[in-house]
Amino acid sequence: MPDLSVEVAGVRFKNPLMVAAGTPTIDSRAMIRCMEYGAAAVVSKTITFAEMHRLQPRPRFYVMHPESVDSGFYSLYSVELMSELSPEEAIEDLGIAVDYARRYGAVVVASIAGRSIDEWVKLSSMVREAGVSMVELNLSCPHVEAGEGVLMGKTAGADPSIVERIVAAVKRVVDIPVAVKLTPHGADPLAIALAADRAGVDLVVATARFQGLVIDVDSMKPVVWGGLGGYGGPWMVPISCSWVYKIVKSGVRACVVGSGGVSGYEDVLRFLMLGCRSVQICTAIIMHGFQFITRILSELDRWLASRGFSSVGDVIGVALPNVLDFEKLDRVSVYKSDIDYGRCVRCMRCLRSCFYEAIRVADGRPVVDHRVCVGCGLCSSICLYNAITLRRIG
Repeated sequence: MPDLSVEVAGVRFKNPLMVAAGTPTIDSRAMIRCMEYGAAAVVSKTITFAEMHRLQPRPRFYVMHPESVDSGFYSLYSVELMSELSPEEAIEDLGIAVDYARRYGAVVVASIAGRSIDEWVKLSSMVREAGVSMVELNLSCPHVEAGEGVLMGKTAGADPSIVERIVAAVKRVVDIPVAVKLTPHGADPLAIALAADRAGVDLVVATARFQGLVIDVDSMKPVVWGGLGGYGGPWMVPISCSWVYKIVKSGVRACVVGSGGVSGYEDVLRFLMLGCRSVQICTAIIMHGFQFITRILSELDRWLASRGFSSVGDVIGVALPNVLDFEKLDRVSVYKSDIDYGRCVRCMRCLRSCFYEAIRVADGRPVVDHRVCVGCGLCSSICLYNAITLRRIG
């Protein structure tokens, strides 16, 4: 059986899976459930003094394309704010989760959000006293709007100088690893990661959700709660992976954690292969329940064993050398599409998708004209039956 344990900023995780701050970690009861189902680490719902961000709208969830939840082609649109508990109540509740984690070899991370440097410092000191193993700075909440002196959420998280100040202030008062969760919304996550790294951050989490707006065309109003919301889902994985790659490649000292759209063990592997040592998951647990944690870990274990890996650490960073810079992309080789008529069902998807008009119909089946085909690969990728392959001819 492969060894799934990893070291994350000097802390041992029994596996790479960390449940992100959100509904699955809304209180100690939920955090304990995550740990019971196998999560190596749980990040608490964000603790804040800002009362407006503790009052959850109801209802607050809207699933786009719910019929596709099982296949992973959905989006979750929601107003998921911070912990409804006061900081004092949250600290007491954290203690329950910490006690459980110590008995079962798991890690509790406290997510916090201040409105000023003083609040960031006070909250980080409070959660440290609760016995958590790490603190995560929520500089990515998509619901925090710009305002004079605002030092929280995506507003602060988009400004490298503010991020550097907050991280430096927190690092001065705690002796546990400090993480910063990056916003992809109106920001350059690489610039933010570099700023946090200069201030001595121990982990960067790339990335949180975007802000979105979904209009119901019949009512001509925003769906459900009537305003903007956080927007995420499996479609985010390639976006987050691109930022992870850039951050890791930049040479930051901090440990990198992948986050954003994870919906299966393959997504966990994608982040690990780009150099992440841990991967956060939230939306998929909301969609499938706590048992999804066990499922991902089981499938990850089977995949590693089937490929002959003795440890999950063996795959960390393996894809990095295989990512080509833009100027090194192959612009010389020549490819042509070939159709396997034993697999082809004559659906004509390839015909409709070929904008070079290199596919025509002959005797009721699609035929590739190699004189016109440019080898772009769209027909091969869009075929549902794996009936089209690209053949290199030069």
